[in-house]
Amino acid sequence: MESKAERKLRKVCTTAKVYEDAAEKSMATMTRVYGYNWRVIANVLASERTFVERAQGLAGNLTSLRKRSSRLSRKLVELHGIVRKQMEDLYRTEVDVDMKLRGCYGSCRAVLPFSVDRLGYQTDMDEMDRALNQRRKAGSPPEHIPRIKLQPVDVSPARSAECKSIPTAWRELLTQFEDLGANRVILEARDPAELD
Repeated sequence: MESKAERKLRKVCTTAKVYEDAAEKSMATMTRVYGYNWRVIANVLASERTFVERAQGLAGNLTSLRKRSSRLSRKLVELHGIVRKQMEDLYRTEVDVDMKLRGCYGSCRAVLPFSVDRLGYQTDMDEMDRALNQRRKAGSPPEHIPRIKLQPVDVSPARSAECKSIPTAWRELLTQFEDLGANRVILEARDPAELD
């Protein structure tokens, strides 16, 4: 026959075994959840890095396009002046031809009909000026594009001794996500000399 002490001891052992099994099951579930969360956080961090890299590339492209656009705009203004001068020269030449043909009316046998289209020249000049002014009125992008960077952030608390003493934690290499560095996306002003 069992004594009262043996029954209590058996009950304590049974309860301890139940708690141990529950703790092991809980640790296994926690390990799966940890693994899932670790993958999610790692993917977010990778996405942040990719975003920053691509944003830096786009900022570089935009800066390059701005320089090229500025250069082409200056060239367009220069070409506009050249075309305007050529149109004025062409108009003067047509006026000279018209004057010579009119002077020839009495002495020439056959004179071809010719007239200078003054309104056409003026319309063409106005359209060129309007197109150039419209380009100048277009909104310009911001002068200085900030650089996007990732700045490390320390958000993890110091690992407790209790956590280190749990067998599943060190066997499964469970950390408090210490191996994943948290980052903060920041905007950093560029040096104006860098843009030229």
